[in-house]
Amino acid sequence: MSGWTEEGLIRSWRALAEQQADEDWRLVSLTTIGLVSVQAGRHFPDSREALIVAFPSGWLGKSTGLPDGRGFEAAMIEGHAAFMGKDVIALIRRVEGAFDIFAIMAVDLLRFLDDRKTQDGRALVAAFLQRVREWQAFMSRGSRPLSQEAQAGLYGELATLRLLTEVMPGSLSFDSWKGPMHSAQDFHLGSGALEVKTTSTSDAFKARINSIEQLDSERQPMFVGAVRLADEPGGTSLSALVALMRDLAESRGRRRAFDALLVLGGYYDEHASLYARPLSVCEFKCYAVDKDFPALRRAALPAQVTAATYTLDLSSVPQPDVGLPGALSALGITQ
Repeated sequence: MSGWTEEGLIRSWRALAEQQADEDWRLVSLTTIGLVSVQAGRHFPDSREALIVAFPSGWLGKSTGLPDGRGFEAAMIEGHAAFMGKDVIALIRRVEGAFDIFAIMAVDLLRFLDDRKTQDGRALVAAFLQRVREWQAFMSRGSRPLSQEAQAGLYGELATLRLLTEVMPGSLSFDSWKGPMHSAQDFHLGSGALEVKTTSTSDAFKARINSIEQLDSERQPMFVGAVRLADEPGGTSLSALVALMRDLAESRGRRRAFDALLVLGGYYDEHASLYARPLSVCEFKCYAVDKDFPALRRAALPAQVTAATYTLDLSSVPQPDVGLPGALSALGITQ
């Protein structure tokens, strides 16, 4: 299941493009995740792409309504012969919705379901609908320029991605970038992960940890990268770094997905002129998140604490700096 890609899903939708007779739906089975079946579909007469998730009857419970927002709509499918005895939710791209982002969202939801397939039925449906709401919230936001902090964060992730392209063949480096997709960590590398934190100050390195799961992860080994940026007249601006990475993505067959991820990360070309500050990476440290690493851990927290964000001083953690090469070696990416 985890091998699904936007390109694979797009091929499934493409095969359904032609309406047969007067049918409202054309469907093709994608996968079964536990007791949940998933299909790709097109809804006619306007041939809009859809992801159809069929839960066992009763799992949806007494829902007061499905999420609603821009980009795509959520609807129940009732009375269709293919889904008898099922609670079926269809996510259908709106005509004005961005196709590439819808494809990324659909794959994210597939992986989200796969990661939680052992959950109780109604809990799984509730988590799935919350994920859908998060995506609709994203698609409803305006195209505002990135804050200085967000610019630094995106720069650090792209600088890391550029380094990964030097040691990972084909499209693997681009496929590993999960930061813009609501993932707990920025990069999934093999069974492990790398979370990148970036600062453009010369003071103590204060990093915002966005959730308990960001550093308390089942993905192992786990590393935190601390990227420090400095102003440099001959450096590379964020907009120039984006252009460089687009060329690399094009050469590795990932330009469409990369452009969509940039939008998910809040980067819009209309604001490129605002991102002309020349920067360079002056420091890149990596720390293993082992059992002694200072982080909140779910097992040590009261059950009543269901979520948390906190600030971590990376400049004073006791773990040694292994550098990115050390982290990639431990992750099995390099020898």
